Formats: sequence, C-alpha cells, structure tokens
Amino acid sequence: MTALEALGERLLPRPEGKCLLGLSGGADSVGLLHLLLPLREEGSISLEAIHVNHGLRGEASDGDEAFVRELCERQRIRLHTVSLDLRGKKDENSARTARYAAYRQVLAAEGIPTLILAHQREDQAETFLMRLLRGAGPEGLGGMRAAEERNGYTLLRPMLDISGRELRDALREAGISWREDGSNRDGAYLRNRIRMELIPLMEQTAPGAAGRIARTAGLIALENDAMAAEAERALAACREGEELNAEKLSALPQAVRTRALRRWWRIRGPVLEERELSYEQTGRLEGLTASPRGTIINLPGGWRARREKETIRLMDPASRTKNNRPKRKGDPHD
Repeated sequence: MTALEALGERLLPRPEGKCLLGLSGGADSVGLLHLLLPLREEGSISLEAIHVNHGLRGEASDGDEAFVRELCERQRIRLHTVSLDLRGKKDENSARTARYAAYRQVLAAEGIPTLILAHQREDQAETFLMRLLRGAGPEGLGGMRAAEERNGYTLLRPMLDISGRELRDALREAGISWREDGSNRDGAYLRNRIRMELIPLMEQTAPGAAGRIARTAGLIALENDAMAAEAERALAACREGEELNAEKLSALPQAVRTRALRRWWRIRGPVLEERELSYEQTGRLEGLTASPRGTIINLPGGWRARREKETIRLMDPASRTKNNRPKRKGDPHD
C-alpha cells in the first residue's frame, strides 16, 4: 500500500454522492483530489471541482488557475472557475467571504449537495490559536467540523486528522506536484505568523503540540454540541412570544444563559455578515436580566434591547418610536 493509499483510508467522513471539491492548486487540495480519485473510480462519489481566482497575486494567481485546469483535464474532472473582484480588499476575511459565496453559487446552480474542502490538522490548530488570541469562547474554540450542515448544502472536511507534512510526503513519494502560494508566507496575516512562528516554537517546546491542539478543538466541539442542545431547551423555556422572561433567564447557569441569548439573537436579530454577538455585547444583553425597567442597550445593525417589566425585548430600527419604546399593538404611535 502506498502512502497516499494509506491516507485515503483515513478520510473521515468518507464522501458519498455528488460532490464539489474546492481546488486551489496547493498541496492540501491537490492531495485531497488524489485521495478522492479511488472513491470516484469505485463509483461511490461523482466529483467536480471549483477553483476560485482571487486575483491578488497577478500572474501567480493565473498560473494557479492554469495548473488546476490542466490537472482536472488530465483526471477527467469537470472544473468550475470563478474570478473574484475584491474591490481592493486584501484581508483574509474578505477573500474567504467571497470564496464561500462563489462555492454556494456553483453548488446551487449545479444542484450539488456536498462541498469538500482540504483543511487538515495544522489548519485546525492554526484556527484554534487564531481564535484564542482574538478572545473567542468555547463556541469559537471548537474549531472546524469534519461535517456540518450549511444553508442548502453539506460541508465536509475529511482530512482534519491528517497532517500537512505526511500529506506532502505522500505526494512527493507519488511524484505529484502542486503550487505554492507565496502569500502564505506574508507576515501581515495573523494566520501566517501563527503558522511560521508560533506553532514551530510550540513544537520545539512540546513536540506534537499542533496535533494535540487540533484534538482539543475536536473535544471542545463535542461539548459545544451538548451545551447547544441545553441552551436550546433553556431558550424555549424562557420565551414569551418574541420576548424572554428575565427572571427565568437569570436563574440559568451563566454558560447556558449566554448561549441561549446568542441563539435568540441569531433567530430574532438582523441578517449581518457577522451574526455573532461579541463577548462585550453578550455581556450587556445578559445584564438586562438585573436592570431596571426601561433600560436600553445598543446592538449591531441599529438594533436595541430593552428591559420591560418582566421580559427582555429586541427592537429593530423600524420598530422604535421617538422615546425609544418599542411599538406595541394599540400604541397611539401606530
């Protein structure tokens, strides 16, 4: 058994049916493509690929696209190419948001139910550390999931238990080439500094650190699932129509209470690019459980929350009157 074949046995979950692979041309996505080819040959998956050209590296970006195009032609894989216009934005978040929008567009247009991405073990460790440094709580530290349901499609990351080093070693053994993205060495990006500086220092101090960090993220994710279910039950018990009973909320354990409030915001609040409340915003919303009637706090998107006599109420910008009270049925301002 070759090294690539051995890695193919470790894909988890194993994709099935019609799938779209995100193919950048880098070692990870090229490696995943070759790990998926045996599944295509045995008939368990129907595989197409998508390459997103961000246009941030000029000729190098075009070279990546040409490499991917030739690879897909050689492997008889239908390729979808998308060129992005980021309007001068070069930050990682803008590129990621535009890339996922391109994925969703192709998935919907082609009726493909599953997207496969080539994130591996070191990516998981980098994500954990990046979120930790930015102050994320347990919900953020759960990291990336091997399988998750998004709006309208399933997202799979079957290589989270495979390290980038062993994948590259297997590609070299098989004589398979890939493209190197020079921007991955740009120290302006936090993720790159974590990859190039922090993780090597941690590995030098405690060999195997990246693998243990990735495993910790997975364990946190499992506990997040249990806590999310508990918060959902708590939210249902506290709801009074579109409002929340403040006394019932205050009686909950803090960890459950904060999750229930963030879940309430995701259900009732505005559709924003950043849907999650920050730590500080969640704390202010939670503080309304002990605030006097009439207390109002500001929230993203022009929304506010107001403490009523026994409940907490969300107010969208259009629902507020001049004195900041929410409009109610029969209100003379209606």
